[in-house]
Amino acid sequence: MTATRGYAAVREFDDLPSSLSGLRSVVSLHAHTHHSREVLDDLPAYIVKLPLIGELFLQELQSFADRHGAAVDFSKGWWHPPVSPREVFESEIAQIEQRFALDPIVSISDHDDIAACLELRALYADHCTPISFEWTVPFRKGYFHLGVHNLPAMWAEPWFHRLRRFTADPSDDVLEIVLEDLHDLPDVLVVFNHPCWDLADVGREAHASALHAFLDRYRRWLHAVEFNGYRSRRENNSAISVAERVGLPVVSGGDRHGRAVNAVVNVTAARSFGEFAAEVRAGVSHVVVMPEYKQHLVARTMACAADVLGQYPLFPAGRQRWTDRVSCLSEGSIRPLSFHWPHGGPLWVRSAIGTFRVLASPTILPLVTRALDRVNPEGMGA
Repeated sequence: MTATRGYAAVREFDDLPSSLSGLRSVVSLHAHTHHSREVLDDLPAYIVKLPLIGELFLQELQSFADRHGAAVDFSKGWWHPPVSPREVFESEIAQIEQRFALDPIVSISDHDDIAACLELRALYADHCTPISFEWTVPFRKGYFHLGVHNLPAMWAEPWFHRLRRFTADPSDDVLEIVLEDLHDLPDVLVVFNHPCWDLADVGREAHASALHAFLDRYRRWLHAVEFNGYRSRRENNSAISVAERVGLPVVSGGDRHGRAVNAVVNVTAARSFGEFAAEVRAGVSHVVVMPEYKQHLVARTMACAADVLGQYPLFPAGRQRWTDRVSCLSEGSIRPLSFHWPHGGPLWVRSAIGTFRVLASPTILPLVTRALDRVNPEGMGA
């Protein structure tokens, strides 16, 4: 593949040449483990799109508002993906070795947490297990996510706590200092994750205005824009346009939260993440879009949701049931749903989730996918 300066070379896996001469590694960026604390704010937007569960969920929300005189506050709580760091890491390695026969580098970036990376470095070689996380950066009325990859091992925890302090007490001027200091670490890669996604639901115009203002002020300290494996092709094309406008390359970001492997990766001539970071900082990036990305996005989201809602009896206590992995505010304390629903919740919840699991099963989901393709082709990743 020819090195492309500017924004990136984005290639389909099926279009790759049979010989990947000159390339040494495949980099899998942006995956989440059970350490990741996922906010509940954006969960309703996904739930309402899911067959069967969506309609019942809306009815329950309305019923709650009628009973209590106020809507459910989803800002007070979080959920955790079901997969362990080791499961994520080894499944990404398996995909890379089977499909590319190149060396794997896997950068897990949990939301505001580096525990998974520290666990993996105790099990695997340092050069293929960078210390990374997805950093929540408040800005104006909303917030953005930056992937901070490959913090220096000796200073990773002080750096992590410094960035977390900023999230708790943000300042535009302090952000500039922090990003400049990160930029001065030559092996670190700072990626603007899914920039066109209105995470805080502030509205299209407000989000676009904040995005432009953020890039105008901080672009010089950012290294790449993400092509996200769980956002639509249309949104990713918008992200590429953003990258072109500000002169940044595009890199992959799978953004997996379930058991399915990342649907976009990078191939590189680098032998380590530090070398890969230098390559991207120089404007060179080779993004490979895997065949799974072409599947209907709703169907892929359903499969991920089925993983999240799954039961895992071999997991440690406190992670086996989906109600163990979702926490919410109740009576002044944030507790797992299993505290309130020791038997799995009301009948309608158990029935809806049971039916949804059937719809998302390997036997039925292909039929659902074909129906979705006929009804809404725009929902496809392609």
